[in-house]
Amino acid sequence: MERDVSDLIGSIYDCVANENLWSRALSLINFKAGGFLTTLAVFDTETRAARLAQVACDDPDAIRTLIEHAKDVPFFHLMHRMAIDEPDTLERMFRLYGTDGEEVWKNGALYRNFHAPYGILNSIDMAVLKRPTRVGTINISVRHEPTERRVFDLVALLGPHIRRAVTIHDMLEMEKAENSVLRDVIDAIDHAVLIVASDMSILFANAAAEERLRDQAVVEQRIGKLVARYAYAQSALVKSVTLGARDEAAIGASGIDVPLGSSANPAVAHVLPLQRRTHRKRFESRAAAAVFIAAAGTVQQSAIDAVASLFGLTGAERRVVGYVSEGFSRAEISEAQGVSDGTVKSQLAAIYDKTNTHDQRALQQLVREITPAVRRR
Repeated sequence: MERDVSDLIGSIYDCVANENLWSRALSLINFKAGGFLTTLAVFDTETRAARLAQVACDDPDAIRTLIEHAKDVPFFHLMHRMAIDEPDTLERMFRLYGTDGEEVWKNGALYRNFHAPYGILNSIDMAVLKRPTRVGTINISVRHEPTERRVFDLVALLGPHIRRAVTIHDMLEMEKAENSVLRDVIDAIDHAVLIVASDMSILFANAAAEERLRDQAVVEQRIGKLVARYAYAQSALVKSVTLGARDEAAIGASGIDVPLGSSANPAVAHVLPLQRRTHRKRFESRAAAAVFIAAAGTVQQSAIDAVASLFGLTGAERRVVGYVSEGFSRAEISEAQGVSDGTVKSQLAAIYDKTNTHDQRALQQLVREITPAVRRR
C-alpha cells in the first residue's frame, strides 16, 4: 500500500480521539480523490439534525453556502438504501428516487444555490454508518464527471476505516467530550472499553468493562486475556487485533459490529487499532487495540450482516454471500450483479478464503450455522 494512503488511514483513526482532526483527514481525502469539497456527516433520518458534520474545502464561501443549504437535499429519505462501503455517483440517487430524480434534484435549492454556482458537476457518495434512526455518509463534490476507477477504489478502500472511526465516534458521542486524550475519555464513559495487547492480554478496562468481565455474559478474562464467549466472535476479535497491530491499514472491514452472540440484536464489539497512537505516549507501549463493546440492541443484524462482520467481508462480498444464501448459482449471481463470471469467481474465492469454506454449499451451511437465531434477509 502507498505510504501516503497508509498515513491517511492513520489520520482517520486519530479523529476518534479528537474530532477537530477530521478537517485534515477530509482535506487529504479531497486531494487524493480530486474533489472540490468533501463532507462527512452523521444525521438523524427523521429530523435531519447532524450528530457529526465536518467539511473540507479551500473555499470558505463554498463551505458557508453548503452549510446554509445542507438540509435541502431531496434524497434524505433514500440514504438508508445506500450500500455500506460502496461509493457511487449522484446517478445512484436519481435511480433510487425514480424517473424524475434528476429533475427534482436540479430544481432543488441545494443544486441551484451550491452545485450550479460553484461548477459542481457530480459527487461521489458512500454510506459509512447505518442505524435504524441515523445514517452516516461521506460526499466528495467534484467539478468533473468522475470516471477514474482508481478514485472509486480509493474511496472504497477508505470506507471501512472511516466507518470504524465514525461508528466509535457515534457510540461515544465524542462531540460532547472536550478531552482529546482517548484514554482519559475511555475511563469516564459508560460503554465497556478494554485496551489489549496483540496477544489479547488486557492492559486496561474501564469500570463498565470490568462489570462485563465479571458477569461473563459475552466476554470474560482467562489468564489475563480477553476472551469472547461466542467462538466466532473470539476468532474475529483476535484477527482484527492482530491485523491492526501489524498494520492498521490492513484491518479493513474486520472488527466492526462484531456480534458477540447469536441473535438479531446481539451486543457488538468494535476494534480500534492503537499501535500508531502508542508512539505518542497516550497508552502503554504494548497496547495494540481498544475493544469497544456496545450493548445488545445497539445494532440490528441479519444473518448476512453477522457473517460479514465476523469475517470482515467487503460490501461487494457481503452482497454475494446474500445471493449464495438464497441458492443462486454463480451464473445467476453474475447476471444479478451485472458483472462477469470471472468477477464473481474472484469474489467467491476471496469469501471462501476469509470464511474458511471451499464451495457455495459450505458457505450456505456456514450462514445457517453461524447465526441460527438471527433473522434472514
